[in-house]
Amino acid sequence: MKDENGMSDKRKKSHGRKKKRWLIPTVILVVFALLLGGAYAVFYNYYKLSNYAGKSGSISDDPNAVVDSTGLTSDQEAALASEITDSTDDIALPNDSNVYNLLLVGVDRRDTSWSGNSDSMILLSINKRTKTIHMVSFMRDLYANIEGHGVRKLNAACAYGGLPLLVKTIEDNYKVNIDNYAWVDFTDMVKIIDAIGGVTLDIKDDEVALVNSYSKSMCDAAGVDYTQHQISGSGTIACDGYEAVAYARIRYVGKSDYQRTERQRTVLTKMMEKMKGMSATELNSFVKEILPYVTHDISQTTLLGLITEVPSLLKYSVVKDRVPFDGHFTTQGEILVPDMTYTIQKLQDELYGDGKSALSEETGSEG
Repeated sequence: MKDENGMSDKRKKSHGRKKKRWLIPTVILVVFALLLGGAYAVFYNYYKLSNYAGKSGSISDDPNAVVDSTGLTSDQEAALASEITDSTDDIALPNDSNVYNLLLVGVDRRDTSWSGNSDSMILLSINKRTKTIHMVSFMRDLYANIEGHGVRKLNAACAYGGLPLLVKTIEDNYKVNIDNYAWVDFTDMVKIIDAIGGVTLDIKDDEVALVNSYSKSMCDAAGVDYTQHQISGSGTIACDGYEAVAYARIRYVGKSDYQRTERQRTVLTKMMEKMKGMSATELNSFVKEILPYVTHDISQTTLLGLITEVPSLLKYSVVKDRVPFDGHFTTQGEILVPDMTYTIQKLQDELYGDGKSALSEETGSEG
């Protein structure tokens, strides 16, 4: 049988099935687009909660900057800079799409009249090829030849020109490409740790008094009752934000600032462990709460990509380290001066994971 258009029943059924075959994926695509659009709208609203600073920023002298002395004369600083520049100037920054480097910075400042000293500098390096996250601390007293200022301690770069100058200084001196930065001050770090529900830390006997002392100092500055943020003794302690930040600031027991960077990495690792145990709803609530405390230069596209990869990234192995590397630095004046040739090669080989740093290619040395 044919209809008035000359189409048989069989052809009509076939035509109908074809229409349905086209219709189903079309509907799916429309629904997916709507869901994606809704998800992006939610993400964009979250993104607006954070403080996007961009790549721009002053790298000129901040008149309010307070920096530590190097303990060297100007002639000694110039000689040191010349020696290190001669040995490292030709080393290129690696470029690998499988590696993403995010500089996490904790800033110590008492008010907003200046950028503050970067007391905690941790490079979070994600290597997708080796499925490894490297957590590398750069110590505050490290050698740095800062553009426009000469030889200073590394933490002075942030004081002079904020995060843009700190990023440039690490790239120029230590030959590691930094894709993005994110920073908080100590006051906001307290709020972030509280938002995650605190962290459990192993506190040693000689750390108890210092945790309580630092916590009291921060509470007094914030007008908070410090008696609610004191630990009663050593052992495995559930610490709130004030207590955890106080623990991370300890530098006068153990191995001084060397061990302080270890404590900072420990707190960060404990936070990552708590995130692994969060449900999607809890993680969503946590991110929404902490974003207003974070200042960064991460684009919407990059951040969205990182968020979608979080479940996978939390399964990566974590390797923790510190610059300067043990046995490969000297102290000159008040500055820690690494063996720059060794340090740069080790950094590049570890972070990029294939033993083929720019330095080893130039010198023919093994990674």
